[in-house]
Amino acid sequence: MNQLMRTGLCVLALAGASLAQQVRINQQHTAKIVLEDGTPFSTTPEIIPAINGQGVAACVLDVFGGGTVQYVVRNQSDPFCHGSACLDGEAGDSCPVRIRLAGYRTTEATLHQGAVIVLKRIGDNEGTSVSITAVNAPKDAKKAYESGVAAMAHQKWDVAQKDFERAVAEYPKYAPAWSDLGEALMQDLKPQEARAACEHALEADPRYLKPYLQLARLALSEGRIEDAAHITTRALALNPVEFPGLYYYDAVADLRLKRLDDAERSARRAIELDPNHEIPIAESLLGTLLAAKGDRSGAIEHYRKYLQISPKATDADTVRRRIAELEAAAQK
Repeated sequence: MNQLMRTGLCVLALAGASLAQQVRINQQHTAKIVLEDGTPFSTTPEIIPAINGQGVAACVLDVFGGGTVQYVVRNQSDPFCHGSACLDGEAGDSCPVRIRLAGYRTTEATLHQGAVIVLKRIGDNEGTSVSITAVNAPKDAKKAYESGVAAMAHQKWDVAQKDFERAVAEYPKYAPAWSDLGEALMQDLKPQEARAACEHALEADPRYLKPYLQLARLALSEGRIEDAAHITTRALALNPVEFPGLYYYDAVADLRLKRLDDAERSARRAIELDPNHEIPIAESLLGTLLAAKGDRSGAIEHYRKYLQISPKATDADTVRRRIAELEAAAQK
């Protein structure tokens, strides 16, 4: 090995040692990531720190088996961080990250000391409260449930059904297992069985909100509009601020019942409570409501917002035609 190569390797080794030493002497923080349904992690979530102004990760972190995250925020003592943004007092304990886990929504969050970040399942269960029945479930029931959740993440609906059936057989009051059994049955086009499973979930825990969303969706798809309105009204009385999906289904029911003012209020509330646009169709629904009420400019505004959020939506061409018709009508 020549002298130049040896020198280069020594420099790299010293730089690495220096970085490790700085990480050790900087304050270490701890945060926690949990799953909304109370299940333990079967795989470790991917956590990606934001890039700071110097083009490097804003923090150094390690993730451990129960969702515990230990991290160090880069500051001015870090050899790869320079400038006022890296001062200790400004860096504090904040670390912006993106969190990914199969079957759960990608989450933008900021770690800070003692923070607990809840990952939400993909589907109708945005912000669902954790059912106390999940905490009380026996070990074998939890194991079957976790297996079913993993199968659902890979869209293996028949496998998921069997796992959830084992879970509720072991523990009949397992509300999340009944609810997810209902979801798997819906995906397998078995609406009657799905409805029965979701009703079992509500019997087990009337305050667990995900089944209300599922039952409202089923009622609307089957043309039982009054039932859907009753379900959403009951659910919103339990938790009126955390569930934009409930407001969306409530608005759909009110629209079909020709209660346009009520429908508009619910649609606007759904949009207000959905800053990440997880229910973009609420914008299209509001456009339809405003058009029905004669507010062409308002309808066009919300139709365009829907297309901006979901340019490749299956009904995008239909919405574009509606905009064109409204613009043509406004010019007459």
